[in-house]
Amino acid sequence: MDQERTIILGGVECDYDPQTRIALVYCANCSERNEVEVWLADDGRPEYAGFVCEKCGFFNTPEG
Repeated sequence: MDQERTIILGGVECDYDPQTRIALVYCANCSERNEVEVWLADDGRPEYAGFVCEKCGFFNTPEG
């Protein structure tokens, strides 16, 4: 992640690379960091479809 910045997802700060649109998001079940594609809306608000944890398989919803 070359040009890293921080975004807030579900009340948690996450590292974010705007060039690749990848954020490092923690799993709500096991706390494993996952690479998740995140888009920034026109108003700068992050949006993503949720993700399945690479370690435990838990589905993390976009609501947190």
